[in-house]
Parts: sequence; structure tokens; C-alpha cells
Amino acid sequence: MRRVSILAVAILAVSFAASAFAADATAGKTVFDGAKPACKSCHTDVKNPLAKAGADNTADELKAWVRTPKDMITKKSKKGIMPAYGPDKITDKDLDNLVAYMATMK
Repeated sequence: MRRVSILAVAILAVSFAASAFAADATAGKTVFDGAKPACKSCHTDVKNPLAKAGADNTADELKAWVRTPKDMITKKSKKGIMPAYGPDKITDKDLDNLVAYMATMK
């Protein structure tokens, strides 16, 4: 019985820790809205839409679109330009949240 209790506590602790570090799509929307240069200045419903970004890309690809967009433009055979957002512009945590937000776009 004691082993079961210890196991249950361990599982709860791991679950809590994972949720504490989980990316947050709501926070990601805030990152999207507040990024400089502004994401919304180029990504609208009409031009460069992101409506299917989550369906068309993996989480790693979404991160690469932000960090190394020139590479992704080539990889996905796209045209255009996009500024790179390094850790000096978007922290890794904000990037994870942004990716969580973009992953909802399907």
C-alpha cells in the first residue's frame, strides 16, 4: 500500500512539473501581438495568412520559421522575406508560447 501511495505522489509531482513548464497558447497570442517588428504588420488574413500554420508545420518547423526564416522559406519553397527573431527579440519561453499559439491555427 505504501508503494502505491509513493507512486501516486510521484506521478502527481511529475504531472504538476510538466504542466508548470508547458507552453501557453494564450501567452503566445500576447507574444504575437507584441512582437517587434510586429508579426501583424505582415501576417494578415489577406497577405501571408497564418490560418493553417499549425496544420502545415510541426512545432520544430514553427520555431524555425521564427528563428531561421530564410532556411524555412527555402525548405518550404516559399517566396518573400521575414526577419529572424533571435533570443534577443523573443526568449525561448516566449517562443514556446508563440509556437503553442500558432499550433492552434488549423
